[in-house]
Amino acid sequence: MLTVFLQQILNGLVLGSNYALMALGLTMIFGILEIINFAHGEIYMIGAFTALYFTTFLGVPFLLAIPISMVGAALLGLMIQRVVFRPIIGKPMINGMLLSFGLSVFLMNLSILLFKADPRSLESGYAHANVQFFGLQITLERLIAIIVAVIFVSFLYLFIQWTKVGRAMRAVAEDREAAQAVGVNIARIHLLTFAIGCALAASAGSVTGAIFFVSPIMGWAPAIKSFVVVILGGFGNITGAILASFILGISESLGSGYISYAYKDAYAFVILLLAFLLKPEGLLGGSK
Repeated sequence: MLTVFLQQILNGLVLGSNYALMALGLTMIFGILEIINFAHGEIYMIGAFTALYFTTFLGVPFLLAIPISMVGAALLGLMIQRVVFRPIIGKPMINGMLLSFGLSVFLMNLSILLFKADPRSLESGYAHANVQFFGLQITLERLIAIIVAVIFVSFLYLFIQWTKVGRAMRAVAEDREAAQAVGVNIARIHLLTFAIGCALAASAGSVTGAIFFVSPIMGWAPAIKSFVVVILGGFGNITGAILASFILGISESLGSGYISYAYKDAYAFVILLLAFLLKPEGLLGGSK
């Protein structure tokens, strides 16, 4: 029984890794640009399709396709931020919500038109390699998902805490006017933040696409759950988002294993409801 329980915890860490990469991007974009980006799931999906294209048609190794998809998503993010969101920075939040929702619908339908709705398999080459330790078992593909999340989350944390640009990003998140007054280029920070958020979403999409499948609608459920994570962790709180991601991933895995897999997408909302009742400000509160 203990082994089964620990196996479910391990599976939950895989899910939590995916949610962490997604939610960190959303958290940064909200904390710095004050935009709720409903199109984040479509960036996740585009990252997966980019990795699929490079591995299937160009023969690029899967581990190399991940950073390629991140670069592509970052460039797309730069364009989206400049063209779509930059004109409404500082405007009421509902403007950004409506724009991002429209962008989400557009990107999803464009992907259906280009790639069709049929799920596709992204072959990583690691799906049949198993790693065993302490009686637990995990495919190398799923282990890579955890490792990728640890690497990028750690890099992001160090970048934000110890670099000049990272300190500027934190300053903008705390007080945009004060940061601008001391010489911080707000427009550049906004562009960089959106690019990083999109790159993180693409890394999650690439890894998860290999574990499950790639399709134009694959980003919907992870995006919704990532919003739950952002709310649960406290709007704009990066540490809270990471903690909430793994709480959600483990809860979903345990619920699927011990209650019913059919309700796996509902467990996130049960947790969100409990959070609203017990700690409405989030696990660690907001960033400000």
